[in-house]
Amino acid sequence: MVFNDYNNDSVKRLAQKFDVVVIGGGPAGSAAARTLASLGRSVCVIDKSKFPRQKLCGGLVTTRAKTNFETVFERDWRSDLFVSSDSVWFFQGEKKLHDKPTPDRGPPLFFTMRFDFDSYLLGLAKEAGAVVFENLTVKGIDTRSKKVVAHNGNEIGYDFLIGCDGVNSIVAKTLFGTSFDQKTIGFGLEVEVPRDHLPNHNDIPEVDFGSANWGYGWTFPKAKSFTLGVGGVHRLNPNLKQRLSEYLSLSRNELDIADYKVRGHFIPFGDYREKPGNECVLLCGDAAGYVDPITGEGIGHAILSGYCAARAIEEALDEKHFDALPRYLELVKPITKSLHQANLFRWMIFPKPIQAPFAWAFTDAGTLRSGYLEILAGHHEYDHLYGLFLVQVRKAVKKLGRKLIGR
Repeated sequence: MVFNDYNNDSVKRLAQKFDVVVIGGGPAGSAAARTLASLGRSVCVIDKSKFPRQKLCGGLVTTRAKTNFETVFERDWRSDLFVSSDSVWFFQGEKKLHDKPTPDRGPPLFFTMRFDFDSYLLGLAKEAGAVVFENLTVKGIDTRSKKVVAHNGNEIGYDFLIGCDGVNSIVAKTLFGTSFDQKTIGFGLEVEVPRDHLPNHNDIPEVDFGSANWGYGWTFPKAKSFTLGVGGVHRLNPNLKQRLSEYLSLSRNELDIADYKVRGHFIPFGDYREKPGNECVLLCGDAAGYVDPITGEGIGHAILSGYCAARAIEEALDEKHFDALPRYLELVKPITKSLHQANLFRWMIFPKPIQAPFAWAFTDAGTLRSGYLEILAGHHEYDHLYGLFLVQVRKAVKKLGRKLIGR
């Protein structure tokens, strides 16, 4: 059931109380709502937009996200929503870091327009019985009386609340006073470029380690366009629009930023919340900071965290108590472990003193590039890279020795 215009019947519905209210209808919110509705719980989703809606995002969907989707939504993968690639190009500015795509065939990467993908997921939540309120802005949350107050004055009661409302989460602001830390937050700028503007590009995505401080640039293929963007730690990139302009004007792109609409968005950059909520309020996806700081992986973590929140709340409801946070923290450990490891590995990639030797070693590091792709695709976790780094260090030492002897 979906409400958009809030006539008398919907106002009456808004006055009711639900077992669970989910704020945000993206992948995390849809996963949580579908899971709870499938278990027979009364659940509603509130979103400020009417779906389908535009969503700023590179649109990378990993093998991890595919697995999470098929498990949580109990549906086969819809290939028509995606462009896929089993290889990637790595760059450091104008310099291509290898002679052929890495690898010849590897785990697939998927790319989607969130306009279509998110609407599809929310439709699956509706199908399971979740009530959805679109075009409804949350004005405030009263955690004492357990009510969500809408912009039109209506109140919706809950036993549990799930915040899936993105990096600017009103749920996080209500609990912690701020939705993110200005010192660690990332920021990205993107443009959508029609395919005929890049006739020499194919469906192989590109990652450019030289396009931002503590970040990277990307070119991701979509069905009708390419998404080109740059992103990094916000406070270290005060000139990010200039960096995007430079990335667009590289010889392989030859684009003028003035020809495109530039959109920007904050990006959680590995600074996830160790306590993502309280007893009866849980944060998921971007609202909890569950975004990989190296690969930008967010959708897979969003789906899994939404599902974990739903399972933790279902157990609490079954046991007739109102503290779902401890169980939620147990269930999301695979996410937080991966993010913790990513935060360590990025010190080997992003610091300025590291970039030149990293690019030099990465040029001949076929094994390491393949490992990075497997991480990017969600095919492996970061512990897989430890051994690859040791192998590559040995190769780099031998390479350096040959270079010195050659002199």
